[in-house]
Amino acid sequence: MTMRFRYRKPQSGLRILFTSVIGLLVLAAESGGQTAPTKDPHGNLVSLSATVFQPRAGTEDVPVTRYDGSLFGLHQANLFSPRDFYPPFFNGGGISSGDINRDGWPDILSANGRLITIFINQNGQRFVPLEIDVTGQDDTAIFNAVLVDLDNDGWLDIFGTTYLQGNFYLLSDKGAFSSAGLRQPPRGKSVLSAAVAFGDVDRDGDLDAVIGNWFAGASKKQPPPHAQNELWINEGDHFSITPLVELIGETLSTLLSDWSGDGWLDLIVGNDFDEPDHFYRGDGKGGFELIERGEGLIPYSTNTTMSIDTADFDNDLDLDIFIDQITARATGPSARIQMLPLEHYCDDIQVQEVRDRCVVNMATRQGFFYGSNHKPSNVRNCSEVADELDRRSCVGMQVMMSAHRMQDRGLCGSIPDTETRAHALCINFFEEVPPHDPDMLEQAIPQRMNENVFLAWDAGNKRFTDESKRLGVGFTGWSWNARFADVDNDEWQDIYVAAGSWFRATPSGTTANFFFHNEGGKRFSDQTDAFGLQNFMIVSAYTTLDFDRDGDLDFVTNSVNGPLWLLRNNTQKGNSIVFRLRDEVGNRDGIGTKFTVHYGSGGERHQMRELKASGGYISFDEPLVHFGLGQYDRIERMEISWSTGGKTEIPGPFAAGHSYQLQRSRPDQSN
Repeated sequence: MTMRFRYRKPQSGLRILFTSVIGLLVLAAESGGQTAPTKDPHGNLVSLSATVFQPRAGTEDVPVTRYDGSLFGLHQANLFSPRDFYPPFFNGGGISSGDINRDGWPDILSANGRLITIFINQNGQRFVPLEIDVTGQDDTAIFNAVLVDLDNDGWLDIFGTTYLQGNFYLLSDKGAFSSAGLRQPPRGKSVLSAAVAFGDVDRDGDLDAVIGNWFAGASKKQPPPHAQNELWINEGDHFSITPLVELIGETLSTLLSDWSGDGWLDLIVGNDFDEPDHFYRGDGKGGFELIERGEGLIPYSTNTTMSIDTADFDNDLDLDIFIDQITARATGPSARIQMLPLEHYCDDIQVQEVRDRCVVNMATRQGFFYGSNHKPSNVRNCSEVADELDRRSCVGMQVMMSAHRMQDRGLCGSIPDTETRAHALCINFFEEVPPHDPDMLEQAIPQRMNENVFLAWDAGNKRFTDESKRLGVGFTGWSWNARFADVDNDEWQDIYVAAGSWFRATPSGTTANFFFHNEGGKRFSDQTDAFGLQNFMIVSAYTTLDFDRDGDLDFVTNSVNGPLWLLRNNTQKGNSIVFRLRDEVGNRDGIGTKFTVHYGSGGERHQMRELKASGGYISFDEPLVHFGLGQYDRIERMEISWSTGGKTEIPGPFAAGHSYQLQRSRPDQSN
């Protein structure tokens, strides 16, 4: 089906300041001077300019304050309905951040049902929304919504993935979007690309992609062949598509990161349920080599993988890997987890119409049970749904669940004609699939159930070891997005985990998020409540950004059947420094580039970051690298390992309290 594009006003009584398209002006916000250019190994020029941070926001009373996003203009129409009470729909929509109009302030892109909303940052004070309807189809839903520069013109484009309608991207025209920029790549029979990763796989200077597909989730043990994941190589005006060598699984996360340290991007594919995760080494030719169990490089992965991230958690200048999954058990740590009764789920929502809709949905939720708890007679609960359209959607979903439970394909024909989504879920369940290749299965990386995996690099033995228990990050409930970030600017990267689910034997409550504070690279401690990062609404995705440009990292999270939340960082202590890249030689934002900084007496302290546009669960972050420096007020020198290969050392000092933009250009290019 051909997609269309149109702007639409948000369905809200709030006053919208946009009258047409996103503003086109590029503000000259840089200040602080520019350094003399240096050169990379190929003779390209590298220069820096600096901007002083804004005054620090917040107070020292609590490290992070959580706000209903509507208080800052992050108002998103709540489209959740009974047709969403089944995976993948009740997992929520994707979110990302980046400077769309290049005015120096990071904007936000969020998916909600068939709509995506752009929130333009107004000088770190509030946001102004603009909704975009790309598909025009009520029965579809957008999952990944990514800000990424696909055509390498220096302006962030929009990449989206949908249920049943394929993938699309909108090319930016200097910060504006219109139907002229809409592209829909060729697609096969894939139901949903639940995961996507971007990086310059072949090191030719533009961004390629890895597409991870999802088919039916928990209801079916194994996806069919047409759910195979793919490598998309950017050829300028199109993508060249190649299937990955793998056992086909329900992919929820894909990560491109040079965790092997050889200068080429490696790949991890995270699958839910029985299919194992796959680890690939970059082959130095623009492709990947599958790593097998026999190599002994990777001891374990997880069984229900949701999110993957890499970071140098102990500042030893190599990348470690954190893989989170469902660790919700009936005994052990799960028995002690905090919960909020469902009748209070909507209490914190500030906008009345959103709260009212949430309350109605929660009442409907009481009539939905999953797996062995579902009974065909549950369809009678739909009679209590007041709205006619919602009632019809409720019937469709209940009949679909009964068809699965009773193994009766004929019931799919009883689903109302208007419920395309429920009908597709029903029919897909009965599709025949071939068995896995037994030889590949034998050599797959072993899976660990009910516990996260933290792969720390053992330099002496040249392999990874699982340190999740020792580090204290083995349990995170029903996890979704999990990423590293130095939240308190103390030099050590912490872990924030979004969590929560509808799945319970009875609809009794929702669970909490987790925040693990890094204790000097030795272990992590659960500081969720102490840092103010608690939220009992179901959160699956979030984006990390410095929305007010004060030098600390903030978060914006989605919530299932609820609003966006702004988590403003109040950190007052600890110095920090930020680097952004404008690369006229490689991909413009420098995705895949590594930054290593040296500081302290004689430069003996060091940290390393890698710019990534992948990993996590339907979550993408502003393309910058942030270093917390603690008591230290400057960096002595910095090394850059470029996404296109090669390394450049840039002498300092670089003063803390600044954001530095690095620009790399060929000698014959003007700035």
